[in-house]
Amino acid sequence: MITIEYSFGFDSDREDFFFTIELDDSIQAVPDPHPCTVEWARLDYCQCEICPFSVSEVEFCPIARNVSGLAATFADVFSIEEVHISVRVEERIYMKTGRVTDGLRSLLGLYMATSGCPHMAILRPMARFHLPFASMEETIFRHFSCFFMRQYFEYQKTGHLDFSLERLSERMALVDKVNRGICRRLEVFTGADANRNALTILNSISMMLDMEMSADFDTLRPLFDY
Repeated sequence: MITIEYSFGFDSDREDFFFTIELDDSIQAVPDPHPCTVEWARLDYCQCEICPFSVSEVEFCPIARNVSGLAATFADVFSIEEVHISVRVEERIYMKTGRVTDGLRSLLGLYMATSGCPHMAILRPMARFHLPFASMEETIFRHFSCFFMRQYFEYQKTGHLDFSLERLSERMALVDKVNRGICRRLEVFTGADANRNALTILNSISMMLDMEMSADFDTLRPLFDY
């Protein structure tokens, strides 16, 4: 079991927030044992057009179910609020003072990658080596590194190696659609903007990846001129 702990400490009169995520051996978040009761988390509420689940078999969207408590906690929080964020993983502690979205987008991304949606499985290796507060350049590097490591393992099994990046682009397009689906669910639920803005930042990652692929890795290329 892998345990990741987040804390948000406010300078205002607002109480501090604490979250603990436990990942099992398959790098999936252990669901909250309490029953989910929010309507917007039901599978048929703003269900993604690419959803692989059936309402007759699954009652709740696995991502919405897992982030429902998180979203409720931040429902009246604005993204510009200053906060002291601490993230404890097994190997170290990360700390940062900044805006709420600096920590919330990492926490939301972690939940979304590990909630059991098949379209988000491509992000699970990054969730295993969770890096909160990652810059866009770090995120791009991690995405491409994970993709090419996956290609290496597939080459060992099949003898086929794909450097075209078409599969990565296709998979990230699905991730983007899931992100937008969760945004639609939260739009009718949250009064403040912290949740929505955190998801907007996550959505921008797909665009940056597409731009980087179109530019033939120009941002990262100088790092490998040795």
